[in-house]
Amino acid sequence: MAIAIFLWASITLTSVLVFVPGVIVSYLAFLQISKRELDSHRILPLYLVALAVQLLHFTEEYLTDFVTKLPELFNQPPYPVNFWIVFNMIAYAIFILGAISLFQNKKEFYVVPLFFILIGVVFNGIAHVLLAAFVGGYFPGLFTALAYLIIGPMLLRLVFQQKASITIYQ
Repeated sequence: MAIAIFLWASITLTSVLVFVPGVIVSYLAFLQISKRELDSHRILPLYLVALAVQLLHFTEEYLTDFVTKLPELFNQPPYPVNFWIVFNMIAYAIFILGAISLFQNKKEFYVVPLFFILIGVVFNGIAHVLLAAFVGGYFPGLFTALAYLIIGPMLLRLVFQQKASITIYQ
């Protein structure tokens, strides 16, 4: 269902190329971690920091004309600004719900925070650095995306490390 929603909402080729595989990868990660306990309360504070950075990242992209610069690389017309803003605001609302799923330890909804961590943080950070290297200088969103090169590995470690279990022998 999430793939269908992203296909409908992603009117641009670049969005489809990122979000559809992102949902699939997130679901596969969800299947991997769903077999064990996740220390969601340890993840939540850093998740919220990443979400705060994402809001600043969106601001940087908006102010530096990301909606024109990225599509130019793919010979596409600029993204419609209103659509791009609405799409991002809906995504951020969903990511906030992902934070609530972590807070309430609702395992069945962990695919949402996983998507944000894997795609919104890790992929986003790497992609902006690669885009800047490709254009040979600054690319819209680069400065805030650099924070993800630190936050991303920290979140991945928290999500994918095995929770220590203590066995008491009587």
